[in-house]
Amino acid sequence: MYKLKFLGTADSGGIPSHNCTCSICQEYRLKGKKNLATSAYIECKNGEIILLDAGIEDIASIFDRKKIVAVFLTHFHADHALGLLRLRYSSDDINCYHPKDKDGFADLFKHPKAIQFTENTPFESIEINGIKFIPIPLKHSKNTTGYLIQSKNKTIAYLTDCAGIFEKSMKFLLSHDIDECYIDACLAPDFQKGNHLNYEEASKILDEINAKKSYLIHGSHVTLEYIKKNNLQLKYNYI
Repeated sequence: MYKLKFLGTADSGGIPSHNCTCSICQEYRLKGKKNLATSAYIECKNGEIILLDAGIEDIASIFDRKKIVAVFLTHFHADHALGLLRLRYSSDDINCYHPKDKDGFADLFKHPKAIQFTENTPFESIEINGIKFIPIPLKHSKNTTGYLIQSKNKTIAYLTDCAGIFEKSMKFLLSHDIDECYIDACLAPDFQKGNHLNYEEASKILDEINAKKSYLIHGSHVTLEYIKKNNLQLKYNYI
């Protein structure tokens, strides 16, 4: 059975955020902790790596001497695609599946080098090493797809970044028995606006999906401090 692991689950600023003195950032510094931009991976039985997003700049170093067989990109914002700038210099050929985007990020399309970019088709399955990845359109400021990840024994929904889920996408999700669901909850509802869900909106979606295990991701230090200061008890935890 595969396991989805995270290199980071924060927003693009990461935690601690540069020179921020909020209690969350200070706590992370004191404990020697850091949370990088949201990026996940699966290590297959044969040792090959499948990336879900590649926003961490030194991701090529993190997986040096590991075969990266595929990248499933949610979208081409920098905090999800930055690592591809170095990864394209790999000695291996790497397939990158992504939603439709005429611009991509930086000069990746112009100089792909080792990376083969392939536009995904919503709701059409791509299978790698016995694991299926199904793109799910999400509402965001740039064309974005989450992924339903399926094997014989487990189904995971990876839903970042998003400000909402299209009706067709939600119907698709509800048609599956989902073991784990990870969803964007970048914002606090009382004072933050943007192209992301706040934790109340995300929690309502998680209630509807009703996965066996559900988690909030993509949290910012601002949101986490707001929760801490107001001593809020959320139904779902940030990881």
